Amino acid sequence: MSARVSLREIAAGLGVSHTTVSLALRDDPRLPASTRRKIRRYAAERGYRVDAVVSSLMARLRTLREKPVQATLGFVTAWPTRHGWRAMPNLERFHRGVERRSRELGYALDELWLHEPGMSSERMTRILRARGIRGLILQSLPAAGGRLQLGWRHFACVAKGLTVNHPPVHRVVSSHYEDMQRVLQELARRRYRRIGLVLSEALSVRVDRAWLAAFLLHQNDRPEPQRVPALITRAADEEAHFREWQAAHRPEVILFSDQPIPAWVDRLGLRVPDEVGLVHLDWSKDMAPLAGLDSDPEAVGAAATDLLVGQLQANEYGIPRHEKIVAVRGHWVPGSSVRPR
Repeated sequence: MSARVSLREIAAGLGVSHTTVSLALRDDPRLPASTRRKIRRYAAERGYRVDAVVSSLMARLRTLREKPVQATLGFVTAWPTRHGWRAMPNLERFHRGVERRSRELGYALDELWLHEPGMSSERMTRILRARGIRGLILQSLPAAGGRLQLGWRHFACVAKGLTVNHPPVHRVVSSHYEDMQRVLQELARRRYRRIGLVLSEALSVRVDRAWLAAFLLHQNDRPEPQRVPALITRAADEEAHFREWQAAHRPEVILFSDQPIPAWVDRLGLRVPDEVGLVHLDWSKDMAPLAGLDSDPEAVGAAATDLLVGQLQANEYGIPRHEKIVAVRGHWVPGSSVRPR
């Protein structure tokens, strides 16, 4: 066809509104499947083709303002208790990022706990389908290696982090390896040479050992007198191991996350930052005035929502053939626990 048929021409030919045609061509579930098929068939027969440039522009314009709720997304948690994950500030921030971005895109957000008393995977699947919830964001778990059970073929899913091994769906992660490199660059600008890393084994595994990998590569490039072995704690008496490690290696600055390093350092009588600097690798506002790395969980939540809504708009459900991993970089937060640049 030499002339491009418009949405309004298709609507006039079918006797429906152009909004209905637009929804059908986007395969919007608010219309019956039979109506969507009829309109899409009619449009295809008349040579209608989506203008990719216009479509992209309109999608962008729609995201610049909040839209009325068009559907509901599910925020799925599977911690031992319903609200256990809320004790971790950055998981709360991730949820806020998901909630805000969902609202901007016109979606409501329902929180669902898989360990509800009397709940089974079959029952939860039925509940989700009855509520018309097709898109799920899977909150990360307390430990790596988790497996969640649902009728995955009915849903589009995005998981946070690497703790959910099954289902193997698209996921959004913090860019831990690059973030560690950024921290080490900042410390080099402050002329730190002997840099130490202290993590529990559980947390190191939880972040896929990415922090440790970047740190070890950095250590390998340092002259021998400047190298400090990482302390990965596994035993019950972690403070005792820390004291032995600190006495043996005397790091100028310590990178940490899930250990109470400030309290341990204080009990050793060390002055911060004069005698030792401290950097928190999972920084949030309640940790000020510590310096650290803010992984920007709100941005991770927004990225997870964008990835999920993209699947819904493309009508992609079930476990994907090729898993996508979207990594979001954090940023350095200066603080009084390190010396100035």
